[in-house]
Amino acid sequence: MRLKLDTYPVVDAIQARYGDMDSNAHLNNLALEALHENARATMNRNLFPDIYDVTSRRLRLVTSQNAVHFLAEVHWPGTIQTGAGVGRIGRTSFVASTGLFVGNKCVGVCDTVLVLLGDDGPVPIPDDALAALDTVRLKSPS
Repeated sequence: MRLKLDTYPVVDAIQARYGDMDSNAHLNNLALEALHENARATMNRNLFPDIYDVTSRRLRLVTSQNAVHFLAEVHWPGTIQTGAGVGRIGRTSFVASTGLFVGNKCVGVCDTVLVLLGDDGPVPIPDDALAALDTVRLKSPS
């Protein structure tokens, strides 16, 4: 299911960078993980507009778990499509699921558990945020 771009409701594209290549002439794993992180952060910023603004935010999102699966090599130059969506929603956390694609081939997937924190620790996700998260749940591929 996660291996098709149309599974993800939030899609973007990014150019591979020459500086991210390793000695084997493919993008290194840290560079690919950074692409997952950027896709996840872009989705989060759209869902929670002030979540990364330290001057106005009331709540924070923190990573409690991150699992990346590297499925194929990626080379420079090239365009990498990123997909992001919500895999699961809990009481105080949700799973941000991302995929990286070159052409029609999935080259990596990532699941990150993000916890919503207030001043005293985890807090329940507010109803308006739950509704926003529900709009970007992973879809069944067509």
